Amino acid sequence: MSFDPTSVSRRDALRITAAVGIAAVAGGHTAMEIIRRAGLHRVSVSKARLGTLVEIDVVHPDRDGAHEMIRGAFAEIDRLESILSRHRTDSALSMLNRAGEVIAPSHDLVTVLESALHIARMTDGAFDPTVLPLLEVHASSFSVSGRPPEPEVLRRTVQRVGHQNVVVSEERVALMRPDMGVTLDGIGKGYVVDRTVQALVRAGAERVLVDAGGDIASGGERSKEDPWRIGLQHPRTARLVGVVDLAGRSVATSGDYMRSFTEDRSHHHIIDPRTGVSPEETAGASIVAESAMEADALSTAALVLGPEKALLLLDGMAGVEGLLVTKDGEIHSTSGMP
Repeated sequence: MSFDPTSVSRRDALRITAAVGIAAVAGGHTAMEIIRRAGLHRVSVSKARLGTLVEIDVVHPDRDGAHEMIRGAFAEIDRLESILSRHRTDSALSMLNRAGEVIAPSHDLVTVLESALHIARMTDGAFDPTVLPLLEVHASSFSVSGRPPEPEVLRRTVQRVGHQNVVVSEERVALMRPDMGVTLDGIGKGYVVDRTVQALVRAGAERVLVDAGGDIASGGERSKEDPWRIGLQHPRTARLVGVVDLAGRSVATSGDYMRSFTEDRSHHHIIDPRTGVSPEETAGASIVAESAMEADALSTAALVLGPEKALLLLDGMAGVEGLLVTKDGEIHSTSGMP
């Protein structure tokens, strides 16, 4: 079947942008050329934010308008990072960890913490925002000695972890033990991605994709009609283990390869809050969900739970699919995963 790039409709051009990574189509005409012929512009901007590289793609009839939308989106990311990042000493989260309490917390902090506590309860603590003391003791031990913490140190530190000891309301957020600490690393990035997509759609973007280091969300009416196509990479090789179409939905991936303390990846940044050590069975977990925040947290929980328990949890959740790859290369997925 022949394809005439000179007569492409705007709808067809938007569909072409859904196939992420396409280099050329139809007789050598590039996807970007076809988009231009349809009177559209695809603008992509990447910046270092949230401890990773954030890439924003917008398809819109006005190139300058698209750039203005993206500037506003990065301003929203900066605002949210000033609230939710534990790596910024002036953030609301850092204030909570220092003082143990924040009075009149922002809506964003309350929303993310409530969601984090909900998923902690749902996963029986496999995801727990109070895991920060364990992350810090592992990082310190490997930095000083190149070895994991001693068992007795881990035992004492695990006692400082417990989502049940966090109180969240519109009036007050408090840690009920003095030696606790909260990290939103496994859920906050997803929330920021969701809010960024929402801001771009409100600004008038027809088609949006936001990727923050593997936390990916899509939006805009055209994204629902013609989904973005996202490949899921094997955690040990360059091959794809799956492809998902994001029709206004989100996908997030967690893996032992992202930040590892050891070359064999037996000790890494994802730690089981209940035991104090990294899970042994799973190398990577990808979750598709309605929101990037939910996908973000569930990908961490799935990696901790392992394939059997994770799939049992995910198969019981509406609108959620998952794919896990074990350290020996076995692939496990929910019944509705493409």
